[in-house]
Amino acid sequence: MRHLVILLLTAALLFSACQTNPTSASGDSAKQSSEKAAPAAKVSAADTDSAVAKISGERILKGTEVMAADDMAGRATGTEGELKAAQWIADQYRDIGLKPMGDSQDFFQVVNLIGMKKEADATKLSLKGDAGEIGYKSGETLTFSSTSQKEDVSITDAPLLFVGYGVDAPEHEWNDYKDVDVKGKVLLYLNNDPAIADQPDAFGGEARTYYGRYTYKFEQAMKRGAAGAFIIHTTPSAGYGWSVIGTSGERESFEVKLPNSGYQLDVLGWMHQDLADKLAGTVGATLDQWFEMGNKRDFKPVELPITLSATIKTTLRETEARNVVGVWEGSDPQLKDEVVIFTAHYDHLGVKESGDGDRVYNGAWDNALGTAAIIEIARAFSESKVRPRRSVAFLACSAEERGLLGSKWFVEKPPIPMKNFVANLNVDMPQVLGLSTDMGAIGFESNQLGDWLVELAGQTKVTAKDGSEKNVSVKGDPNPNAGSFYRSDQANFVKKGVPAIFFVPGKDYVKDLKIDPAKFKSDHYHQVSDEINEHWDLTGCVRDMQIVMRLAIKVADNDAIPTWAAGNEFEGAWKALHGK
Repeated sequence: MRHLVILLLTAALLFSACQTNPTSASGDSAKQSSEKAAPAAKVSAADTDSAVAKISGERILKGTEVMAADDMAGRATGTEGELKAAQWIADQYRDIGLKPMGDSQDFFQVVNLIGMKKEADATKLSLKGDAGEIGYKSGETLTFSSTSQKEDVSITDAPLLFVGYGVDAPEHEWNDYKDVDVKGKVLLYLNNDPAIADQPDAFGGEARTYYGRYTYKFEQAMKRGAAGAFIIHTTPSAGYGWSVIGTSGERESFEVKLPNSGYQLDVLGWMHQDLADKLAGTVGATLDQWFEMGNKRDFKPVELPITLSATIKTTLRETEARNVVGVWEGSDPQLKDEVVIFTAHYDHLGVKESGDGDRVYNGAWDNALGTAAIIEIARAFSESKVRPRRSVAFLACSAEERGLLGSKWFVEKPPIPMKNFVANLNVDMPQVLGLSTDMGAIGFESNQLGDWLVELAGQTKVTAKDGSEKNVSVKGDPNPNAGSFYRSDQANFVKKGVPAIFFVPGKDYVKDLKIDPAKFKSDHYHQVSDEINEHWDLTGCVRDMQIVMRLAIKVADNDAIPTWAAGNEFEGAWKALHGK
């Protein structure tokens, strides 16, 4: 009997323990326990100062040297060099004391990719109108491929439909599609955003919004069931010449291997303005008139008396890449599941297929330096033992050079719920030429992170060329029409609604440089010469990363999560993400 009593008491105690100490934070009892726990204290100003002071330019340089070494073979997506770099990053995370995210045991997230290359000899496309076939010159007035992830595509007599800028923006009460069914049709898009005469600041004014990016237009075509899509190219509307895209489809392209990812279309490409003008003539218009029509709110799609037929043969191959992500866990029992996430891509272009001399694309600036910088921020958190209330994650992205694919996979297959990511701080090619009185932060005007960054930067002093003490200023995109905010890994986070900033070098240097910074970038960007050299001076990088770390601590400690500016194109996505 005594033994029975003891057993019953033991069972009761175990049952009670299970009720009050759950192993899963998703249970009701866990929620109640969390609600009772006292909130953690915010990081003090003194502790923040101590933490950011631990960021070391020497260690950033050493990390860059490792990743940009020849034995990394340019860190191209899916290669042994990339795997070697990924393993080195994971080893750093482990040594620092970061934890894997979600169910991962090794800091890695496998990224499944599919490569696509058009077989030109087995591919043909024709445009036919009332008067017969309309001629074009492949690569000169029309370039095309298939992104359908199918080996064989056949299109017969698909109608062409001009859809203006192809923008559907409820916040601007703008919809170029009206109620027209575009399924099975091939859409023609104007490049850039609408320019509304009586609302010059709509759609970002001079700045290109995501609505003006070709990716948005192709995504809309897929979403609406179109057979294909072409962007009408003019140098002013694109911001670059035809030569940039004239060979699109000839080289292998990649996409994440997920249903409905990216823009899977049977045919897509770019159309030169001369051919577009000829097509506009079939409905009694000119390309200039099409731009005028597209800039009006009452625009309606125009079906052309032209059809497209095509057979496209594509060689497909599957490969894998690796994202590497680690977490510095927050201190607050209620907030630590929310995450401020740093990103920096570690991949680059690999090795030249042929040629004499140096053939390795070392990618020291782009972006071994950015990756080493966020690793150093993680190390500063660990060495100082500073833990803000929310967690801080560090994502080294793969396949950025292939089209931001590592970060795209991450947001489509997040290791934790996407709503848990409250802010993204992206570092891609940070300051490499010394101190400046400013720091570059593309997108800072678009969300609350920018307000906090301006405040924190303004508390940092720097001695200018004339000897005066200045507060560090924050500068946005020097070429807003280029749409740089959508051209690095933060783009995939913002499309999900996560406020983000893209950090780049400032331009107002405190010392006279021996080189022209713009020429320095153009000489080395995506060249085998992107290596550490005598012009490198990481004092500006360290200063910028200290300010960025301060921002991460502020966001992680703040009572409320950051929001987008009212009316921003991603405000709706943020509201949907957080159930607002």
